[in-house]
Amino acid sequence: MRLFDEILSRIGADEDVAFGGGKAVVYAGRCAYFENVKGIAAFSPSSITLRVREGEVRVEGEGLRVARYGGGDLLLRGDVRRVEFGGEGA
Repeated sequence: MRLFDEILSRIGADEDVAFGGGKAVVYAGRCAYFENVKGIAAFSPSSITLRVREGEVRVEGEGLRVARYGGGDLLLRGDVRRVEFGGEGA
C-alpha cells in the first residue's frame, strides 16, 4: 500500500481528500516525497518541476537531487525550502 493511501485509510478520509492528484510530504531541510509523479519537467540543484496527474509541483531549495524515482513515486533529497502546487486541478 502506498504511503498516502495507508495514512488516509487509517484516518478515514473521504474521496475528496484522497483524490489522485499530486501528494507530498516534506521534511524541511532534508528531503521530500511525492506520489503520482508523471515526469520531471525541469531540474536544477535549486529547483525541480514535477508533472503530476493534475498539474505541476515546483520545488525550490539547495543541493536538490533525485534519490529515487519509479512507479509514480519520487524521493528528492537536499535542503527543501518550498513546495508549490499549480496547474489544472492541483
